[in-house]
Amino acid sequence: MNRSISGLAATVLLTMTVHTSFAEEPVQVPATPQAAASANLIVRADRALRDYVAARSTGDDAAISRILTSDAMVEYALEEPGTYLAVEVAALSANRSGNAKQTRSGAHISNLWIFPTPDSNTVFVHYTIGSDVRSSAEPDSEHLALLEMRGDRIVNSASSRRCSASDPCSGLR
Repeated sequence: MNRSISGLAATVLLTMTVHTSFAEEPVQVPATPQAAASANLIVRADRALRDYVAARSTGDDAAISRILTSDAMVEYALEEPGTYLAVEVAALSANRSGNAKQTRSGAHISNLWIFPTPDSNTVFVHYTIGSDVRSSAEPDSEHLALLEMRGDRIVNSASSRRCSASDPCSGLR
């Protein structure tokens, strides 16, 4: 009987070890009273952003429509200071399917910082998008964004990802 209990305990420990190796990096949050008061918003924004990056990297339109509200806007800064490109959620799918360049296979977020703002539904985020497949052609990219949430869904995202004539927001990452 002790042998079966030991075997079960070893299996449970091994399973827990395997699962923790695949766990995503925890979100980093400033240790402020405002962050503590915004804990629920931070958790919702963390999950929505990670799900959005994963869905964009695989081209999962159904997941994107679950993550973004039907009236969502995604905004990207352009090369010209003070200018930006705003894209409605309906256009994201059309742009992605008509554009051969996707984000990257197996994209994931690392070094995620979420900062609450005075708006009870908005957070400022800083993160890195990397790939499970290492390639010198696709280095990790840093992003800054302002996310406005409605419940568990993103209603507005303003990103610092710069678009240019040579790279007109290909794939709208």
